[in-house]
Amino acid sequence: MKKHHKIIAGTVILVIIGLSIWLGIGINSCRFYMEEWLSELDKKTVETVAKSTESLPTVPIHPSVNIETYTIQVGLSETHTTVGETCIYETEELKSEIVGHFTMTNSWDEHYLYELVVENVGMEPVSDWQVIFDLPSGGKVENAWCCQYKVVGNVMIITPEEYNKNISANGKLSGIGFTIVTETVDETTVANIVEAVTEQETTVQEPTSTDASLVSESGTPLSNHGKLSLNGIQLVDKKGSSYQLKGVSTHGINWFPQYVNKEAFRTLRDDWGANTIRLSMYTAEYNGYCSGGSQADLKQLVHNGVGYATELGMYVIIDWHILSDNDPNMYKSQALAFFEEMAAKYCNYDNVIYEICNEPNGGVDWNTVKAYADDVISVIRKYDSDAIILVGTPTWSQDVDMVAANPVSNGYNVMYTLHFYAATHKENIQSKLISALNAGTPVFISEFSICDASGNGGIDYASADKWQSIIEQYNLSYAGWSLSNKAETSALINSNCSKVSGWSVDELSETGKWFKSMIGS
Repeated sequence: MKKHHKIIAGTVILVIIGLSIWLGIGINSCRFYMEEWLSELDKKTVETVAKSTESLPTVPIHPSVNIETYTIQVGLSETHTTVGETCIYETEELKSEIVGHFTMTNSWDEHYLYELVVENVGMEPVSDWQVIFDLPSGGKVENAWCCQYKVVGNVMIITPEEYNKNISANGKLSGIGFTIVTETVDETTVANIVEAVTEQETTVQEPTSTDASLVSESGTPLSNHGKLSLNGIQLVDKKGSSYQLKGVSTHGINWFPQYVNKEAFRTLRDDWGANTIRLSMYTAEYNGYCSGGSQADLKQLVHNGVGYATELGMYVIIDWHILSDNDPNMYKSQALAFFEEMAAKYCNYDNVIYEICNEPNGGVDWNTVKAYADDVISVIRKYDSDAIILVGTPTWSQDVDMVAANPVSNGYNVMYTLHFYAATHKENIQSKLISALNAGTPVFISEFSICDASGNGGIDYASADKWQSIIEQYNLSYAGWSLSNKAETSALINSNCSKVSGWSVDELSETGKWFKSMIGS
């Protein structure tokens, strides 16, 4: 087998040049690289490699049809063709076979959303990968998720996060994506097909999770990402990188206190891939904080939950869960006292988030909610100057589009909540969400499920999948409802399962299985 070598930064690498298709005003080519390891790629190298692809054939395509990909494997094996949104690369020397599935999943105006799935169908694990491809003329990367990236000249280079570098034999890595904005490419533009670039090692530690597709991040979420803040509408970590909180919400801790335990949270972190837990403390319902429940006991449950989450390096939301009380001002004095106590206690914690009114409803307008929020935020800020604060919005936290015209007075590190139940809330609420984001409103989906708004009824998988696509598209943080075994569709645990941690897949409800898959993707 003849080898072609190129010297880059003093390292001899094996370069595979492949062909992909790009349709726009002009046709550009994309390059496929497989190597023992590419340490760096500067602009000069990109330009040099680009010249070597100019003579390769190109095939125009349209986003609505399958992609025909002609892969030229230089010096490795005979040239072969694959059809569909799949590119296969094989080499006897590396003993690995990587399949890259690359799809444009959505587009609007001049925005194009892409998703990448990297699959190792070989017999050996891989311990690293890269994706290298041309951007369209005038194209800029707006955001990316579940990866690191840099742009050199007109080339985008995607590399993994620490937690998704390894792909076991027959393993698959999904959830990677990015958005490109361009003013020069029309709606028929298609992104280049890209190749995963891998490093083969003889020994790779397999994921310890019971879900083989889930590779846990080294270290805890909190130790890796630290105190969060807002940059525009995006949550960012201590390094300034975009970061998505994803987890679940308890049911009312006054009803289901047994799920506030360290091993339950550990299961969610290690087995599901969650980095966040929401502690829902009802205010007006059965034994609620303001309706006859023991305030001391409920606060102790909150303290326990915060303590467990902190020990596990998870983020935790303290949720003042108004519902039947409709107007958050009904128990405003109690809320002020509660959040003053919480903020004084947790002001030095980097993982605590305050959610000050779950779901205003019953005709309460945004100005009324805002007046309440301004007062509660002022109390929290006396002690905790920069924690993330979540503010509910009218109509059960659906009218998030009302905020932009009159946001809270002190909006520093403040986000606004949107809730949905996929079988009930569809295009109308999705439009509200997108309008809010376009207007510069930071949104956090602090509660949702895939059934109807009652928390029961059938699951609408099609609507749920569409919501999931939007969440991934905008890199929105979320908490799914609810961690309980209540006999209703939205409960994550089967009603006949009494375990409070360490659940097997068979012990999860259908909703629980869906959420576990979403969080772990």
